Amino acid sequence: MFLRCQRCSTDCSLDRRTPWCDCGGVFDLEFTPKTLDIDSSEHSLWRYASALPVNTRVSLGEPITPIVSLHLAGRRIDAKLDYLFPTGSFKDRGAAVMITAMKEAGVDRFVEDSSGNAGAAMSAYGARAGIPCEIYCPSSASPMKIAQIERTGATIRQIDGPRENTTAAVMKIAGSVFYASHNWHPLFLHGTKTMAYEIAEHYGWNPPDHIVAPAGGGSAVLGLHLGFAEMVRLKRVPRMPHFHAVQVEACAPLVYAEVIPKPSVAEGILSPNPPRLAMIRGAITSAVTVSEAEIQAGFHALVRQGVLVEPTSAVVVPALPKLRISETDSVLIVLTGSGLKFQGKL
Repeated sequence: MFLRCQRCSTDCSLDRRTPWCDCGGVFDLEFTPKTLDIDSSEHSLWRYASALPVNTRVSLGEPITPIVSLHLAGRRIDAKLDYLFPTGSFKDRGAAVMITAMKEAGVDRFVEDSSGNAGAAMSAYGARAGIPCEIYCPSSASPMKIAQIERTGATIRQIDGPRENTTAAVMKIAGSVFYASHNWHPLFLHGTKTMAYEIAEHYGWNPPDHIVAPAGGGSAVLGLHLGFAEMVRLKRVPRMPHFHAVQVEACAPLVYAEVIPKPSVAEGILSPNPPRLAMIRGAITSAVTVSEAEIQAGFHALVRQGVLVEPTSAVVVPALPKLRISETDSVLIVLTGSGLKFQGKL
């Protein structure tokens, strides 16, 4: 198992400190599951261990997250409550698998940059594995997310200015220490793909017609696409769902050719230059944007049904009427981050 550059096909080992090729290309993980044998004794994402690129596990007991039916946009919509993880976001999926692989590869220290949730996940699983880390975050990140990271014992670096300033700061030291970027490194996607396995199993291996998810760096959408592609190849599901990405008008590189990011309550998806942008475009059926006022309405529509998520997750609700989806098609929205991390008012 190794890394292979999409652009020039150069191969590199998993302990490579920079998660991009010398030519600037992004890596894929050269790993193809031969089977999807489900361990029925496990009630965590590790029930799919046969299809994961690790032999051990760094775990905090990642649960199979529930799917509930809601009434949204005038119809029944299923929702995957993927914020119900140890650190309060779906990013625990990627962190659990990536940190496990890093430990197996002998990585003894790492840096990461994040708007909050990925940093909280990576620092928590790093602590669980006994691997020290530094997390770079925008100074505007949610105070609750900053506190989460600090309490794991990680060193935190708060960077002023827009989100891309944080990435630029950490890239200056990438190479001198292992840069465990959840946006660049393909190992993270082999953790988030477990969401696809759970969805397929929940629906009796006949997945919903459409899946709608927030998209910044793309780890949710790309993980879903990877997982379902593997299951199609293994003949576990008959087809791929249609994937729809939701971005905010303040920062929507999937929709607009030129992006100058502005502040938004959906802080988790303010990524103007995601390294896997072309892959995201290739994975989705459509992408739409929502306004700040629409996010607020979506947030309250969920809360009124007992679902408390952060605004980044709530973007999927106002997106629903904008998507070309038949009334007879089945729809699943992915709710990615807990509202307990959000301290602002909407």
